[in-house]
Amino acid sequence: MLQSPGGLRIAGGVTTLLAVFSTGVLAEPTPGLPPEEGRYVGRLVPDLVFQDAQGREGSLHAFGRQAPMMLALVFTRCAGVCSPFLASLARAQEVLGDSGGAYRTLVLSFDPRDTAEDMGELARQLGLREADGWTFAVSAEGDVKRLADAFGFWYSWDADRGQFDHPGMLVALDRGRVVRLLVGTQVPPTRLQEIVRELRGDFVPAYPQPGRVLFRCFQYRADTGELRLDWGFLILLVPGLLAAVGTLVLFRAGGRYRAEPS
Repeated sequence: MLQSPGGLRIAGGVTTLLAVFSTGVLAEPTPGLPPEEGRYVGRLVPDLVFQDAQGREGSLHAFGRQAPMMLALVFTRCAGVCSPFLASLARAQEVLGDSGGAYRTLVLSFDPRDTAEDMGELARQLGLREADGWTFAVSAEGDVKRLADAFGFWYSWDADRGQFDHPGMLVALDRGRVVRLLVGTQVPPTRLQEIVRELRGDFVPAYPQPGRVLFRCFQYRADTGELRLDWGFLILLVPGLLAAVGTLVLFRAGGRYRAEPS
């Protein structure tokens, strides 16, 4: 996805090419993954009341007024992505060292069977029971479903496996509005740093979409804020190169035609 700064002006057809190839050539999206696209960015999510692992009640919007938040929807009986996803988020936060200050993290269950005690046990298993800035909580089933629908998160019960099918997703919220979605099985520190920059109000000009990019024309360095050319940028040169070669061939053919005796 490319976001263009207000001062950037690119002429003619290059604008179109840059819009298509800025972060890379798009492949078919991975089936079942919610899109990391602008349809959800800026959307106000519905409020809900939750109960945390210590039995205290709170509301999502009040929680978000204290600081921007990272929101993850999981369930405690998950045999798949939930625990590894949260563990990778915790590792990324440890690398960056800004959890609890720049933002808070809310882990909310979408499984109506989960209790606040179950979420507390999940936090303990991950070593996050006393982690600064982390809250594990449950809420009413209907409220969680409305919240999930607001940013495209889905889950469906598989009776044969006794598990929910669902993606791994991290949602960045600022004052109740979606700032960014990150979809996948892991949270790399570089991706998390991009999100943190956006929560701070910094301009992030481009970022990759997992499962949709074959190669990229630009690489954004979240640690420095720099946007650098990647090898995929060479594709932008292909039309001009082909035009130059075609013109040269035509001129040579025309020269040979004129040089031949009549």
